[in-house]
Amino acid sequence: MHGLPTAGAVVRDQSAFRKALYRNIPCMSSRQRNYLDHLAHGQRQKLILRLIRSPSKRQLRRVLARVHPADIAPLFPLLKPDEQDSLLEVLFELRLAAPTLSEMDPQTLRQVLDEFPDDRLAVIVRRLPADDAVDLLDQMDAERSAALLGSLDPALATRLNNLMLYGPTTAGGMMDPDVVFFRGDQSLADTLEILRGLAQTRRLFYLYVADERGHLIGLVKLWQLLTATADSRLSDIMIRDLVSVQVDALQEDVARIFVRYDLPIMPVLDLDGRLVGVITVDDIFDVLEEEASADLYRLGGLSVQETLGMPLTRVLRFRLPWLLFGLAAALVAAAVIGQFQEVLAKYVILAAFMHPVAATSALAGQQTLTVLLGSLATGEMDLRRTWRVIGRQAAVGLVNGIVAGSILAVAALFWERSWRLSAVLFVASTLSLLISSTVGALVPLILRRLNLDPALGSSVLVVAIADISGFVCFLGLASVLISRLV
Repeated sequence: MHGLPTAGAVVRDQSAFRKALYRNIPCMSSRQRNYLDHLAHGQRQKLILRLIRSPSKRQLRRVLARVHPADIAPLFPLLKPDEQDSLLEVLFELRLAAPTLSEMDPQTLRQVLDEFPDDRLAVIVRRLPADDAVDLLDQMDAERSAALLGSLDPALATRLNNLMLYGPTTAGGMMDPDVVFFRGDQSLADTLEILRGLAQTRRLFYLYVADERGHLIGLVKLWQLLTATADSRLSDIMIRDLVSVQVDALQEDVARIFVRYDLPIMPVLDLDGRLVGVITVDDIFDVLEEEASADLYRLGGLSVQETLGMPLTRVLRFRLPWLLFGLAAALVAAAVIGQFQEVLAKYVILAAFMHPVAATSALAGQQTLTVLLGSLATGEMDLRRTWRVIGRQAAVGLVNGIVAGSILAVAALFWERSWRLSAVLFVASTLSLLISSTVGALVPLILRRLNLDPALGSSVLVVAIADISGFVCFLGLASVLISRLV
């Protein structure tokens, strides 16, 4: 029989099955479709890429209908412009263009939007949830965004305009304004009747209860509706102690609240306490990923805007300043070492121990910096206890310095048989780790006090100070005791 292999053949020869899959996807059996669903991510991408480049798009439609938009979005940077157009055409027919665009990274999204006709974009904006539609509009220039809003239904345009006023990094910019609330005096029978209609088009986690002016006063979990008596009112079973956030709260603060209270969804209130929207946990995943990536980039002195496909001139503009700063710090360290040339020339063995002292000092500073940045990011750090935190980190550095210094001292004793060199190494290591740990705590706290991003280049600064302090402590002590290092 012509077509795809049987189930037994699939087990015996998966390679032949994949070849047949490329040729004859419309004839897939349920077992073969299950095989497609369980293809490895990379294999599925190769299959889709091959089908995109095929003249017939019938097979491509069948496969894309079974693939999540999050797996389709990463394909766009791999495609030529005409191939992107071809894929978008199929996605539009399948009503998958809107969710796929919402899964793209900002740079790819901007490139795709530049080539996308305005009439198609208007259709996509209508299909997207309001918060995702605003994210898409934020990637356009102001003129095109305004023109697109002007082509929409006035009520939808007004809603999107209001969301855009909050700013993309605030709770108001993240929220979904399509939220329904109930009155506290509603009976369970009336509530369930309304829910039957809503459940077809909405994800329902809780029922929000508000007064006649829209002020949030409580929530009801769905399981409570099933366990309450038939004559109960929502006000009888609602939870009054709520966790909520205001529209102007920053997205980092919203993410911390979600993590702290382990919430699936959180109501958003305006400044008068009225319920205006909700934020779901899937939006917070994006924020956490974005913030983690941003901190990682800034820690290394990189711009969060940098991507692998960015033009060379922009990459240099982002990277070069911090590289020059690191070079300047290295030159300062070299100048410090240069002050001790006579000591190093007379006792060459000192050069062998310079790197261990400076390296452990830099590592101690990095460890402290990482802990402080994590605490600041999660809100664990209370800025009112600044000096207590600094003191604790200094104590950790002191203990680590004593341990590391003892190891270096024993190594020097066995290597050079010099008690005095061992003593210099012990004291220098202890002091340098104490200093670097203290600096690792001070730098992010000072940046936060100055209302700057505490991760911005702090790693470069801490490592530079740690290296210099290690060289100064070790070579300075050695030069003072040089006459006795025999």
